[in-house]
Amino acid sequence: MPNFPIIDTHLHVWDQTRLKYSAFEGSPLFGHPYHVEDYQRDSGTLQIEAMVFLECYADFGQYLEEIAFVEDEQKRDPRLKAIIPMAPLERGTAVEPMLRQMQAHSSVRGIRRIMEFDADPRALTLSEGFVAGVNLLEKFGWSFDINPNYTQMDIIREFVPQISRGVPMILDHCGKPGIKQGAIEQYRADVKDLARYPNMYVKLSDLPPYAGPDWSPADLRPYIAATLDAFGPDRTIYAGDYPILLQSTNLTQWVEILDEAFADLGLSEAETRRIYRDNANSFYRLGL
Repeated sequence: MPNFPIIDTHLHVWDQTRLKYSAFEGSPLFGHPYHVEDYQRDSGTLQIEAMVFLECYADFGQYLEEIAFVEDEQKRDPRLKAIIPMAPLERGTAVEPMLRQMQAHSSVRGIRRIMEFDADPRALTLSEGFVAGVNLLEKFGWSFDINPNYTQMDIIREFVPQISRGVPMILDHCGKPGIKQGAIEQYRADVKDLARYPNMYVKLSDLPPYAGPDWSPADLRPYIAATLDAFGPDRTIYAGDYPILLQSTNLTQWVEILDEAFADLGLSEAETRRIYRDNANSFYRLGL
């Protein structure tokens, strides 16, 4: 375990009595509420200095309601320092009034608009409106979380060059690589290409669910190594992705896997600290 408090840049909390989440209906694992108290329990012995909330794919239109819900969670755990809500960026500049409303909530530090589950991810991501909406975030000083899966990374490689270098962007969950499909060469090519852009970062998180039911740490190691080879310790950021990671592992085991990988790859204590804490503090402007 790290001998210093870490920052978790990908925490989900939700409550079906407050908002509607059609994507979770009928799921034994996700079809019930998760609150900060659940995270506190399941983080075990980990020292967590701060957390960043990521929107939970609530049904469209509940953007401001989700922010209000998370602000209630913050009252019970002030370590929840930042909120990354969803916004319909595909509206282009027409989304600005909504972003202004969000700006009134001081914890909002960026936006995520998932393209992965859209009916036509390519048409959405490369549309003139979506590109304009993401570029609009520069005016607010906000970042953008990118959430595709490995079959959509060609779209992301076309999308990123169209975004202003003034918009920090981060690839969630390493782009959900095709680990069980053995797609390591594709992954190496994808992250090497994206790392050419200085405003691109990668979120090292939640790899076990993409490695199949019988995964082992050895299955993940080439992807961890390729991530660090491309982005280095200065643009790689740790995340837990609670409770989604509970499909395959837990928060403590995930950190142990990373600890072993970082040690074997020869990272220094300072480099490890940047991945677990310092880069997150800077990227999400936490002021810690």
